Amino acid sequence: MKFPSAATFHNSDQLAAFGAGRLGYYRAFEREEALKHFPDAQGVKTAEKLWALFGADGTLLLLTENRTSIFFKAMEEEIKTVTLH
Repeated sequence: MKFPSAATFHNSDQLAAFGAGRLGYYRAFEREEALKHFPDAQGVKTAEKLWALFGADGTLLLLTENRTSIFFKAMEEEIKTVTLH
């Protein structure tokens, strides 16, 4: 897949639309931060670091204790991943 330059997009909605169903990003969360953003994560075990995979539009696809699970989910959904810093 050839990606256009960032200058191609005039706003974040256009960028999200480009990546919908094809592009996702992942990032780590400290447990307390994850629970603030994702209250349903209470059921996740007691790991101090959680990993989240999001669609290009910001939709949460997976919240997990295991970073490797992010990549398996992305492969399952046929999504290319990028990190978010």
